Amino acid sequence: MKVAKNRKPWMAFMSVAVWMVFVLIAAGCTSQVLDRLAIPQESPTVKKETSAVTSSSTMQPIAAEDRTEAALAPKTKPTAEIEASKTAAKPQQGRLVMLDPGHQRYGNNALESVGPDTRETKPKVSSGTVGVRTKKPEHVLNLEVSLLIKDELVRRGIEVAMTRESHEVDISNKQRAEMANEAGAALAVRIHADGDSSPKTKGFSVLYPSASLAAVKPIAAESHEAAGFILEHLKAATEMAGRGISARSDLSGFNWSKVPVVLVELGFMTNPEEDELMSEAEYQKKLAQGIADGIEQFLKRR
Repeated sequence: MKVAKNRKPWMAFMSVAVWMVFVLIAAGCTSQVLDRLAIPQESPTVKKETSAVTSSSTMQPIAAEDRTEAALAPKTKPTAEIEASKTAAKPQQGRLVMLDPGHQRYGNNALESVGPDTRETKPKVSSGTVGVRTKKPEHVLNLEVSLLIKDELVRRGIEVAMTRESHEVDISNKQRAEMANEAGAALAVRIHADGDSSPKTKGFSVLYPSASLAAVKPIAAESHEAAGFILEHLKAATEMAGRGISARSDLSGFNWSKVPVVLVELGFMTNPEEDELMSEAEYQKKLAQGIADGIEQFLKRR
């Protein structure tokens, strides 16, 4: 009986120790379970979305989380790019316009054929008329307005080439047509001013090649269409009636052309009032805007 009494405290101690070990083991297992539950598990879908993608503009990897921010970010352009877009849009393919400021400082009276279908000849290029009141030579006025038209077209994303940008040239009317042909222009626009024996005659007009000539028959219809568009837009821009459109078969610059072509007569330099008006900066802008509007409409319809 004495031995049994001595064992009871020892057994009680062992029971308590075993229970404490059990509690510690259980607590450790629970901690591991909780830790596992706290670790986020990646799914195959998430892994696929986090693969890098490439930006076509920067060619730098962009993480998936950045794509959402990029989509929400405002579509802003660098300041320099914004300023550039105010003056010129990106040129569009197949929209080249050849501008031909008529005449030059000195005419060339050497003869050239009026066209491939005729033996008739004319001087290669004349020096043009002169303003009755401004005394401005026609070749100067033609270039002034042509440069304004060029600016308008370039700002709209239309590619422009010019037969001349100075007065010190010697380019015949046939050569001017060939320049447009070689450039593959969608439209050639010749800029001139008119003259008449009567000082009362005034008004702008648009000429186009006559379909009566075999050489220009392929371009006659489109040229006629372009002339109509330009005339209507000139009327709208200047709030003037104009003199209409007309076909011509006697112009070398038409007859040698293989691309649609028109000639704009800005007005009569032999009319005192119109002569002065055509040299006014605001009116020149209206002329340029109207011509550019007509050109743009023609290009959109092709």
